[in-house]
Amino acid sequence: MELVFMCPDTHQTFQTDAFSIVDHHGVRTDAKGHKHLDAKVRVDIPCPFCGAQHVYSADELACPFGQSSGAGSGGIGMEQE
Repeated sequence: MELVFMCPDTHQTFQTDAFSIVDHHGVRTDAKGHKHLDAKVRVDIPCPFCGAQHVYSADELACPFGQSSGAGSGGIGMEQE
């Protein structure tokens, strides 16, 4: 599965399936009952725009399965409505 990443330096987006989940602490539930994946995603290849290797919080990434309505929707691990 490919995910969409945004270079934090150039703000350009790219897609790749070359990523690893790191610092995985499972699914957490916040005070409002929303579930979040408490993990980071490391891109395993150099960024095609700046050459750096980026690591993202799972909540920073767009959901590959579509978006639901509401604030914060679209992050990996976000509860689908």
